[in-house]
Amino acid sequence: MTSSTNHPLGHILVPTDGSEGSLHAAAHAGALARLGGSKVTVLVVHDLDVYALHAEGLVAWPGSAGMSTLSHADIEAQVTERVSQPIFEKTLEALGELTHPAVCDEIWGHVAETICTYADRNAVDLVVMGSRGRSAFASVMLGSTSAQVLHHAPCPVTVVR
Repeated sequence: MTSSTNHPLGHILVPTDGSEGSLHAAAHAGALARLGGSKVTVLVVHDLDVYALHAEGLVAWPGSAGMSTLSHADIEAQVTERVSQPIFEKTLEALGELTHPAVCDEIWGHVAETICTYADRNAVDLVVMGSRGRSAFASVMLGSTSAQVLHHAPCPVTVVR
C-alpha cells in the first residue's frame, strides 16, 4: 500500500451513487478516516450507457429522441447539477466530521473499471463501497460493481452491507 500519511490508510476512496448502501459505506469510511486521520475522496462515476437506459422521463434507448438530442456536454452539465451535487451532499453528511475535508470528484466512464483506475492513479489505500447500488436493473445489466471492484482493484476493498 502507498500511503499519503504515516497511517496505513492514508487515502480512502468512497465511490457512491447516493443509494442507502453507499451511504452506509460512507459512514463506515468516515469512522475509519477519523481513527487514522485519513484523507477521503468521494467519487461519483457516471456511465453514459446507464443514463441512456435510465434517462429521467426520456426515451430510454440510445439513438432515440430524448438523450440523443443533447450534446455530451449538455448531458454532463445536467447530470452534475441534478444528480452529482445531491449525491455529494448526502455522502458528505454520511461521512461526518473528518480531520481533513473530503474531496469530491466526478468522472464519466464504466463504473467498476473507472473506480479501479482512479484508485490506482491516486494512491488509494482502501476502497470502501456499498454492496448494492441504486438499481437492481443496472446490476443485472452490468454485473455487480462491488464484485468487479473487489476482484480488480489495486488495493484492499471493504464492501459494506
